[in-house]
Amino acid sequence: MTRLIAPKTVTVDLDPEPALTGQTAELVQLAGHIIVTNETESVQASAFLKRVQVLRRFVSGVYKTAKSPLADAKRRLDAQEKSLLEPLRRAEADVMETILMFRNAEESRREEAAAVAVEATVVARLSGAPAALGPVLRVVAPPETLVEGMISRSTWTASCVDLRKVVLAVAAQLLLDDETVGATKVTRRWLVTTCAPSSQASLDLLSISSPRLNALARALRHDLSVPGTAVQEHQQLVSRR
Repeated sequence: MTRLIAPKTVTVDLDPEPALTGQTAELVQLAGHIIVTNETESVQASAFLKRVQVLRRFVSGVYKTAKSPLADAKRRLDAQEKSLLEPLRRAEADVMETILMFRNAEESRREEAAAVAVEATVVARLSGAPAALGPVLRVVAPPETLVEGMISRSTWTASCVDLRKVVLAVAAQLLLDDETVGATKVTRRWLVTTCAPSSQASLDLLSISSPRLNALARALRHDLSVPGTAVQEHQQLVSRR
């Protein structure tokens, strides 16, 4: 049986010191009437300023001393909390990873069985033999909620695997979108004359925008079909807070 220990309640006296409250109010009120128009008033204002500074330092010292045990207690509590939460989080992540591995393996098994069944059906029909079809397994997406308090989430990312293919795909799309260029005009001679390529115009001048590519992956998922790119789905289990 798990026994939950209730945290202790710490009571702190927050009532201000009456003497300090009175002195502070008095000096603040007098400070509002300070006027310096000559040397004498300047000397008097300097003396008054020292009184304000002395009281300020004294107040800071009083509350620094009062807060020191609280700061020490907070540091100890933070350390204790960290020593307990970190192993619990690691255990939680390990269990989630185990469940996720099972889910992925089960989904792969279903997909493979469905593909084998479909392939057998196609081969039977092409050969003219009667297709003794068994039940075709339908790939069922696992439910989003696995257990109470836990949900599955997928994140989508994309990466460039062939920059040359990406560049050619973008260039082709630009040519298709350019209404001033007819399809029959795009010849090698036209490219040499119009685009004027040179040995300096290399792939080293270009780079893929990872944020833009990942944004496309999140929006299109497996429908992303830019040549030279690859889409990855990353599944993770997270606990509902």
